[in-house]
Amino acid sequence: MIRFAVPLLLVFLTGCGNANTTAVEGQVLLDGKPFAGASIQFVAQGKGHDATGETDKEGHFVMSTFEPKDGMLPGSYKVVISPPRGVADTTNYGSAADAMSAAAKQPTKTGSANNFPEKFTRPDLTPLTQEVPVQGELKFDLKNQ
Repeated sequence: MIRFAVPLLLVFLTGCGNANTTAVEGQVLLDGKPFAGASIQFVAQGKGHDATGETDKEGHFVMSTFEPKDGMLPGSYKVVISPPRGVADTTNYGSAADAMSAAAKQPTKTGSANNFPEKFTRPDLTPLTQEVPVQGELKFDLKNQ
């Protein structure tokens, strides 16, 4: 009996890890143009779990919570968007917290990062909020003013 119970328990525990996440993806624009290399962080407000992403050359991002591109837990979030920093590939980290920590240690690139509005880079200042789950893709069109 125990011979069958242990493998069944392992299958059950392995399959339930991220069952409650939902896909969250979208695009970040800065002054109407794709904003490449930006770090995105959804900061949980109450229930939920912080999640991270990074924009590609078209400004597209896919959020990660526990594993790369696994989506997010339902809840209310503040959205923090930071300008490009070094070349940290967030898909190589075990958790969203590890990826954000590594990104924070990277040197800031020059260019649009110098003029990027600080209000989007801090959870206590950002006007951006989002409820998860979402319908379709998100679009954040930021103004550099």
